[in-house]
Amino acid sequence: FQVPSFTQIVNLLHDWNTRELPLIGRPSKTGGVTGLYVELKKSYYFKQDGNISLADLFLDELAQHPKASELLFDHVTLCEGLRYDEYRVPPLVLQSFEGDVLEYLRNKFKERWMDFVEEDAILASGVVNVTGEEDDEVDHPWIPPLVLLVSESKCRQESFWFDVESLHISGLGPNKNCLLPSSSAMESNDTVAIARAKHEAREWVAKAHSFRLAVHPYTIKLEKEAGGVPQLFSSAEEELRYYYCELKIDGIFSENIAIAQMVGAEGCDAEESATVVGEPTVCIKEERNLWLFGVAFLAIGAFLASIVSTYVTFYCKKETDTNRPLPLPEVDTSLELVPDEEDEII
Repeated sequence: FQVPSFTQIVNLLHDWNTRELPLIGRPSKTGGVTGLYVELKKSYYFKQDGNISLADLFLDELAQHPKASELLFDHVTLCEGLRYDEYRVPPLVLQSFEGDVLEYLRNKFKERWMDFVEEDAILASGVVNVTGEEDDEVDHPWIPPLVLLVSESKCRQESFWFDVESLHISGLGPNKNCLLPSSSAMESNDTVAIARAKHEAREWVAKAHSFRLAVHPYTIKLEKEAGGVPQLFSSAEEELRYYYCELKIDGIFSENIAIAQMVGAEGCDAEESATVVGEPTVCIKEERNLWLFGVAFLAIGAFLASIVSTYVTFYCKKETDTNRPLPLPEVDTSLELVPDEEDEII
């Protein structure tokens, strides 16, 4: 089969939201409708080898689509004072392992705002910043949430949170191993090491929430083989309950939407789901029943992200093909990619 273009993906999304959903029952305002969770992969590869900006290529495609503005930039959602039944899953989320790419996208969305949203829509929202300090959520509400993907090696580095604090992002997408005990601890059933690792995982998520960042780990798989259900759990359902109820994550990538939705619908015991005193509010985790929408959005987004990434890679390779190899360059950056970890998001 042929790889669909980004335009075809947006067309499909538009047809689904405007033609199909009304026939099968459009969801309520809570959660919104299906959107795009797009990953920009290996941007440095194309930039250094072919002087192609993957971010600009994506923004141009987005700006040229006649339905993108209506479909992906059609609302303003602020967290402050927001009830759980008022929250809507953002119609567009962007993720990358490269922090500098996310910063570039943020600045370009600010610079090219007329390509994505009409001034009348901004004025009609009634959003006003009275703090005197720049706040993207208030000053530039059309900028989609930006999520930094985090490899297992990166999340454990001492400088990690300093790097995160310097970025203007809305969430973190850690490899799920960042939130699990080591393989050796699980294999030997070292209860002390496992308990310590779980405590550190809770602190990791709480730290992200203290920065007002949502946490979307990747990826839940049904099989027990490497990369699937860890030895610590008997099933994917038990693993999901650990992330949802013990760690209080905000969404998750899953290869099986049905199981993620089912576990999310079950919720947690009253004792586990009680609000921790003093815990900062994160918009995306106002209410646990939003998992139903979050996990579906993330799972669909993972599929779409892989298609968009594959298409852009194919397009760029075709445009820059000079019958020479494309070596992977060495990049010295504080948010260096780990290719093996990156591949797990698809």
